[in-house]
Amino acid sequence: MDKGDQKGGTMERRKYKVRRVVSRGSPSYQLGHYEMTGKPGARRSVFRVLVHLGEYETPEAAATAWREDVERARRVGREKTAARIEEKKRKLEGALSSERTEA
Repeated sequence: MDKGDQKGGTMERRKYKVRRVVSRGSPSYQLGHYEMTGKPGARRSVFRVLVHLGEYETPEAAATAWREDVERARRVGREKTAARIEEKKRKLEGALSSERTEA
């Protein structure tokens, strides 16, 4: 079962996907889900980004690299940077754990 939310009495299913995007010639990756917007008859599918993975193709690779980045940032005294990366890592791990438990 996918991640779901209750909206208007119906179960909305969410499955997180990794999307590849190219910005200024550099590829990067985003973790998110598709969501339908608009009124019936004029509906569109929109990709909602949960976490930007940057250069990492998989969420697992990003989590591993970010763990090392947090340690490196703390060693050189960059606490704000470490906190920002940890927040991204928490969002990512939360999405991965909810997807695993409901699969």
